[in-house]
Amino acid sequence: MIDRESPPAAGTQPVVRPLSPAKERLDNGLDVVTLRHDSVPELCLRLVIPGGAAAAPVGRAGIASLVGRLLPEGAAGKGSREMAAWIDGVGVAFGVDVGYDSTVVRMHSLSELTGEALDLLAAVVASPDFPAQEVERIRGERLDLIRRQRDEPDHVSSDLLAELLYGDIPYGRLPGGRLETVGGLDRADITGFHADHFSPGAASLVAVGALADGFVEMVDARLAAWSGEAPDVAAPDSLRAPATTGTVLVDRPDSQQSVIRIGGIGLARGTADEPGARMMNAILGGLFNSRLNLNLREDKGWTYGARSGLDLRRSAGPITMKASVETRVTADAVSEMNREIERMSGSIPSDDEMKTAVGALTRSLPLRFETSSQVAGKLVEQIVYDLSDDYWSRYVEELEAVTPADVRTASRRYLETGRLVTLVVGDASVVGPELEKLGPVEVRPAP
Repeated sequence: MIDRESPPAAGTQPVVRPLSPAKERLDNGLDVVTLRHDSVPELCLRLVIPGGAAAAPVGRAGIASLVGRLLPEGAAGKGSREMAAWIDGVGVAFGVDVGYDSTVVRMHSLSELTGEALDLLAAVVASPDFPAQEVERIRGERLDLIRRQRDEPDHVSSDLLAELLYGDIPYGRLPGGRLETVGGLDRADITGFHADHFSPGAASLVAVGALADGFVEMVDARLAAWSGEAPDVAAPDSLRAPATTGTVLVDRPDSQQSVIRIGGIGLARGTADEPGARMMNAILGGLFNSRLNLNLREDKGWTYGARSGLDLRRSAGPITMKASVETRVTADAVSEMNREIERMSGSIPSDDEMKTAVGALTRSLPLRFETSSQVAGKLVEQIVYDLSDDYWSRYVEELEAVTPADVRTASRRYLETGRLVTLVVGDASVVGPELEKLGPVEVRPAP
């Protein structure tokens, strides 16, 4: 008879084996990282460029994102329509991801089309034309997007929080840019950023899938003429405390909801504190049954979800607690969120919380290594953040070794209330007086 009173016991802990790719450096400095994954006749390519949004010069935020968007809009003498037809004809899934620390060109094709896929990659990376009319069109689209996002409280809060935390250092420069930064960009800026950062001496090509025999030689034949020295892309300045602390209220008159963000400076990827910080985040707000969500959603019924998140970057990225609530309970929600933050630092987690957190963080890990695209993504992470080859095989062991005292130590280090900034986007006439009961409030107009 089935026992429905208690959940079934968990199975054995899954094992993740180290990724063991082959690595070869071409004469022009390009690192080629290959890993056979022959279960499906597909090829996943990831070209990793260390210049991301954080590499944007002062006053040029958004330039890396524009460069990435423009790569397939004209290359090797082909215009945007010809490029679109080329991409469709080869049957390649193409995309460019621009983060703070890197730019990654993504391609996914059938392995039998390896030569054609590499031809396309060489064209967009080494020979982009950046046609003037396409630069103007894409820049105009980006400006329209920025204007539309100013009406979306979630975007306003995320963008402003980055500025409040990091000021004008690189992590405070938004990947998509602002009206004043994107509006001033021209074709010379675009071509200059590409020339400075897209060079084989700094790049790595990751290839995972059913690799053709002589794959590296095929790459060399198409990219040997690509040249350029590695730019000096240092990790962005690291802050211990936010550039701004206290409470900032962005006024959106007549808003029926308030968006709440409480943020601080976290830690860099691969540091010794990472396992303890991951467990801290899971218990505080990283899971559905975390403290923040159980309090604000399940107990109070104030929100559809309250969460926390760690953004681990080359230098210390942000830690963020967030929720969207009805206007009338805004100050109460901020107070409860702060109470949960303080409780993380003032006590140690229960055994059940520790067990739930470590299970959630480790037992799903093998699912992230099932496809060629997922494996390629993990290799990209190792390159961007300079992680050891055995990082993923040690991941489970290190999380299981975290103690409740370790979690409290991480909480005291990264959730110190005097090193946090609270941002609320809502109706200042309603929520302002109640927030002021919690402490001083700086009111700003909506952008």
